[in-house]
Amino acid sequence: MKHEDPGPITSARRVIVGVSGSGASAVVTDERIIPCTRLSNGILLQEVWQQRELPAVPEDRPDPDWALGPAAPAEGAVIRMLTVPAASGSRPAEPHLHTDPSLHVITMLSGELVLLEDGEVTLGVGDSVVLRDSMHDLRNLKARPATFVYTSFPLVHERVHER
Repeated sequence: MKHEDPGPITSARRVIVGVSGSGASAVVTDERIIPCTRLSNGILLQEVWQQRELPAVPEDRPDPDWALGPAAPAEGAVIRMLTVPAASGSRPAEPHLHTDPSLHVITMLSGELVLLEDGEVTLGVGDSVVLRDSMHDLRNLKARPATFVYTSFPLVHERVHER
């Protein structure tokens, strides 16, 4: 997968705050160029944060070698911004229904997407959806791009309690 600078219009800004030597909150990183890739279906994926292990510790930093792709992580968590291109042509593409063992939380930032499987729900700016290991597809049927924040955690079907 190729990494690219999506340009000034779509490039997200990532500010990471940590703690200084004196114990005060301080900006550790302030950057506009974050890892991104354009998927084969035209979706622009920007990796806002990746967490290899949970719980997190203050010293954690994004790992530039961690593969950037559409799949949710089997461990840890990711926070991504995805921009789905505008609909093209008179007939929408066939749905790409898929599932993975993850808990996804999606919040719309711009545009509209249709959530598909058994029925349809249209998501607009500010709307959120929680997908728990469910079959789904998000489609943009409008003439302008749609952007959302996507947070994903691994999902287990049985909680293991340590004693």
